[in-house]
Amino acid sequence: MVQVKRIFKVFLIIICSGLIPALACQLFTNKPVDRYIHITSFRYGKDPSVIRCNRGDRLHLTFSTNDTGHSFFLEEFDMDVKVSPARKEVEVFKTSDPTKASKLTREVIFTAKHPGILNFVVSKSNYRCHVWCGPMHAFEQGKLIILPNTLLCFSLGCLLGIVLLWVNSIFRNNSKNPASLKIESSQKILITNQSFFKKIIVSRWPQAILTIFALLMIYIVILTSIFGTQMSGRNLGVLLMWAIWLFLLVAILTPIFGRIWCTICPLPLLGDMFQRKSFFSPISGSTGGYNNKFSGLFLKWPTWLSNDWLRLVIFLLLATFSTTLVAKPQISGITVLMLLLVPTIMAFIWELRAFCRYVCPVSVFVGSFSRMSPVALRSKSQQVCDRCKSHYCQKGSPKGWACPYGLTVADMHGNADCGLCLECTRSCLYNNVAVYKRSFGPETGTRTFSEAWLTLAIFTLAFVYSVLYEGHWPVVRDFVNILDKQNWGLFGIYALIVWSLALVIVPGVVYLLSFTGLKLAKVNHDRNKAFLSNTGAFLPLGLMLWIAFVIPMFFVNVTFIIQSFSDPFGWGWDFFGTANIPWHQFLPQFIPWIQSALILTGLYLSLRNLKRTWHSLKLNSRKLFLLILPIGAFIIATVVTMVFFFTN
Repeated sequence: MVQVKRIFKVFLIIICSGLIPALACQLFTNKPVDRYIHITSFRYGKDPSVIRCNRGDRLHLTFSTNDTGHSFFLEEFDMDVKVSPARKEVEVFKTSDPTKASKLTREVIFTAKHPGILNFVVSKSNYRCHVWCGPMHAFEQGKLIILPNTLLCFSLGCLLGIVLLWVNSIFRNNSKNPASLKIESSQKILITNQSFFKKIIVSRWPQAILTIFALLMIYIVILTSIFGTQMSGRNLGVLLMWAIWLFLLVAILTPIFGRIWCTICPLPLLGDMFQRKSFFSPISGSTGGYNNKFSGLFLKWPTWLSNDWLRLVIFLLLATFSTTLVAKPQISGITVLMLLLVPTIMAFIWELRAFCRYVCPVSVFVGSFSRMSPVALRSKSQQVCDRCKSHYCQKGSPKGWACPYGLTVADMHGNADCGLCLECTRSCLYNNVAVYKRSFGPETGTRTFSEAWLTLAIFTLAFVYSVLYEGHWPVVRDFVNILDKQNWGLFGIYALIVWSLALVIVPGVVYLLSFTGLKLAKVNHDRNKAFLSNTGAFLPLGLMLWIAFVIPMFFVNVTFIIQSFSDPFGWGWDFFGTANIPWHQFLPQFIPWIQSALILTGLYLSLRNLKRTWHSLKLNSRKLFLLILPIGAFIIATVVTMVFFFTN
């Protein structure tokens, strides 16, 4: 109850900090005027890409196109303007009912004003294109900003409130602050011997059913991506993979349930069956444990690759070509097929799940951000584990397979390595393994340089992806357009920038700021350990940036998903009568508010964890503040940048 009251108090302070400037900015409104704006469309952007006006202004828009047909789709104002290179007039349709007869005109006039309370709340709207004009059509967009920008003022006020609360918490009797308690002490058992959930977890049937369902979805993705329409916005495989699955993985599964995707991931399924020679019943294997009956190579994974470097490189390679994967369904389908085949082939050569442990690019994201999850698998009693010499959780037993990740529950103090396969809940003959519920984002720091680089790389990519896919700058997208413009030179520059940011610049800045903090605070501490400790503070903000990035990818494409389920291959089918329903975005006016709330939450949690990281040194408030000030300032500066990006 005390914790709930504290959270409510903090929330109230932050909200009030935002409301003050949000209400104050309403006093600074300008008299409405008439604005005359000409919008030029082209692959893949619009000029101007940003329209700024005052509340109540009358906008007089005229249109032209430099190449093929385009449209000006602005759902918040119920308009879809079709622009054709063959005529000067444009066709104006209503997004609420596109079946109504269009209006032919040379000038579109509307007032920049929303009904009711939305007039004071909605400050940003995105205008898009609803005429397919090429493989990167989905990225053609611009934004309409209505002043005063209530959202921007509210967000900056909340940000200031968070920073002041953080500084206050540092100088307020640190040793008695609940935030400084050890993370493991706040855990509570979620699954008990008598619970219904315990039976579900120990039983293999629920896990097997979900895994087979996921495998079926992957087959659908492969088939529809390769053999279906190559218009990515209407290809079911692309939408299943990059709109539905990515949204679920980033925004729901990983933040709430940790590595739950690994629990049902079908990629290692066939490899496990080859190694174990059984689907349900553990069989004693030739390796001295309940691992396998396979007589193949079953080699040990090379020691020099037993870290995160290899999968970081693979992740960056896929990230570099992400535009091609999204915009070219066939390439996306082939990539998914390879991700299904590679772990199966590796299971013939290397022991256990070598692919999942050292290669899987999905594990880069899931493994890192599972540390933020409130769900954790741990032992019930450390003493019981210490007395156990058989290590059933690691080697297996007649009731469960050996841990495919080579772990013992006794040594697990974080979520990054455990794939949550749940075998140890079955194989432990002492019933000493349980799933715990804990506070959100409890783990701090990083253990190794490879883990630190991995953390900073995925943090950097969240920033890069947001700018690339959701920014209004057409010139930025030209750097990745190797599909129809063949901009290989610009693409090389883009790849160099991404890899340099992820591997050199951002880690270098964090290392330098960590060293600067030690010097400012005059703390005698190893600079490498300081870097590893500070790096973990970027996980909460990184996760929230990723969620803010995937939110519009799903919300904008909801209608296309429904259409594609009715016509999965784009062959003119209409199974459910929804193949030709009109496009409607889901809550477009609230997307910027959600994104702002997410990154502000990330700021709060990252600053909180940054302070927690150094609690063990028991420094006085002044030294602690100076020690974490450089990294804290960098995190705050990043959030300020993203607040302006998402709201203005």
